[in-house]
Amino acid sequence: MYRRAALSQYTNVDIETKTQVQDPHHLIFLLFEKGCSLLRQSQESLKQDDFEGFSKSANHAMQIVIGLRGVLDLDKGGDLAKQLNETYTSIAASLFKAIGEKDPVAIEKLYLAMSELKEAWETVK
Repeated sequence: MYRRAALSQYTNVDIETKTQVQDPHHLIFLLFEKGCSLLRQSQESLKQDDFEGFSKSANHAMQIVIGLRGVLDLDKGGDLAKQLNETYTSIAASLFKAIGEKDPVAIEKLYLAMSELKEAWETVK
């Protein structure tokens, strides 16, 4: 238990450090990276019948997707921002359904979609 608490504190410090020194572009990349990691965690939790872990990681991934949608500037972002808004909305809806159904195939598809978005984001600067 102590190990888990120490690891959690380290993770929080690491996140705080990264967010204080990184530019906004890199912060979005970190959100994609964390979202992908959480979707993988949710898959592993399902394989182990750890439904509490699944729920926690999948819901956290949902918060990230909603957060990504929330930072879009639809007024200044033009068509790209509108398309991303639709994409994030679709991912969030699909993730909501996958969580309810505990569907590992759907989670894998969502992981692939988030990975593609992360890779695309890496090329933008």
